[in-house]
Amino acid sequence: MNHVPDSAPSRTQPKIDRVWLAAFFWVVVAAVGQWAFFAFMISFYGAPLLSGEFAAWNANTLLETPPYVDGHIGSTAAFGMHAIGAAIVSLIGILQLMPLIRHRLPAFHRWNGRFFLILVCALSFSGFFLVWVREPRPEEINDVSTSVNGLLILTFAFLAVRAAMSRNIAIHERWAVRLFLVSNAQWFFRIGLFGFFAGSQALGFGVTQEHPFFAFWNWGCFFAPLVVSELYFRARLIDAPALKNIAVAVLFLAALATAWGNFTFTMFLITQFGA
Repeated sequence: MNHVPDSAPSRTQPKIDRVWLAAFFWVVVAAVGQWAFFAFMISFYGAPLLSGEFAAWNANTLLETPPYVDGHIGSTAAFGMHAIGAAIVSLIGILQLMPLIRHRLPAFHRWNGRFFLILVCALSFSGFFLVWVREPRPEEINDVSTSVNGLLILTFAFLAVRAAMSRNIAIHERWAVRLFLVSNAQWFFRIGLFGFFAGSQALGFGVTQEHPFFAFWNWGCFFAPLVVSELYFRARLIDAPALKNIAVAVLFLAALATAWGNFTFTMFLITQFGA
């Protein structure tokens, strides 16, 4: 999550300060969780895809609609491509935020970014199909929030490309960060839910799916990371110690929350699926 001034003519080395270090800490924590998620997705969905045993996907009973429905080749293929695509996104997306790769391997950064952008746009369209075509009557709030998330992905992808084509690297980097965050909304959704549920249980509060947090997090999974990123951008731009201290505290708390969500979600996958 690097930022350079708008007037900068080209990519420069990041200015390392406490805000940058806090953001880098979050990136490291997120990378661990994203790559663990990639390993699970490839193991759970990739192996049946190669063997043709698509019915094995139905072991994931958390999904409202079974991934595999006998005779529905189109929807099954769409789901499979969506799942594997999401796994690849979790593998390559976080690499775009790593300063070492961005500044030492610029060619890889550019081509990996192009592949990431094309893939997330394709996933947005497949997501629209799964929600509005595959589902009989998509009326629940999560269907609407998923569609809004998809529209944000397409919008941010367009703005990131436009800034890159105009060689405005600073603006491009901001839109690229926003694109990364909204593209990983479903990952944020999962670690947020499991982190909240496990934390509530640990504190002795019994929560169910009727708890207001579950409805809030349908939208918060992509709006909350965007708010944190805007705080980061402002703190890097404005020389205000108080704002920088707030940004550091928020980013540090976000990293701790992400680590907790990673842990609880991974434990769930291990106990539920033997991942």
